[in-house]
Amino acid sequence: MKNLKIVFLALVAMPINVLAFELFPMVQFSADSGNRATTFFKVTNTSLVPLPIEVTAVKRHVVFNNEETLNETDDLLVFPPQVLIAPGKSQSIKVQYIGNVKQSAESYRVIVSQLPLKSDSDNDSVQMLFRIGALLFISPPNVQEQYVSEIILDKSSVPNLRITNTGSSVIELDKQSYNVTWGGEAMSWNWQQVEPLLPMQYLVPNQSAQVNAQPLLTQ
Repeated sequence: MKNLKIVFLALVAMPINVLAFELFPMVQFSADSGNRATTFFKVTNTSLVPLPIEVTAVKRHVVFNNEETLNETDDLLVFPPQVLIAPGKSQSIKVQYIGNVKQSAESYRVIVSQLPLKSDSDNDSVQMLFRIGALLFISPPNVQEQYVSEIILDKSSVPNLRITNTGSSVIELDKQSYNVTWGGEAMSWNWQQVEPLLPMQYLVPNQSAQVNAQPLLTQ
């Protein structure tokens, strides 16, 4: 009887040097029409054995921090969907947006999953299979960048910094400054100051990030 056990490991949980493959880039920006509706990713087999992979695309819904929900979608065409990569070699993956015209930016994940080799699946074994998901943002033209940063009190009366994307574009948090008023005093922080606290670098429209602001207020 086959007893192949598969364990999927998230990228954040494992050092890069133990992964069977690398995916680059981890973040891509694309348009909802025209030439810029097509993007490319590169998968490199860093192991010493052939690497069978499957590439899928899912739609990403996220409203608060990084609490995301992934759903099946027909918006993206992926080619090739499956491929065998020789040791030390790379494979280019084409991803094309074929969905409807958008009113605001939305996000997807392009997920590369390692598949078991046929020789391994025929035997009783335990095999570690890896899965990596890159971010893909799809935006229409003429989107508006707009966000609000503020200090609010949580349920325990602890001051929190909340950043909300109120526009129609993706907000790149590392390119912004954060101006708030607290205790009647105006304060401003840059990315280097807030980066250690924030669990993400991008906000899609209507997404909020909220973190404990005490380390910032005591600087």
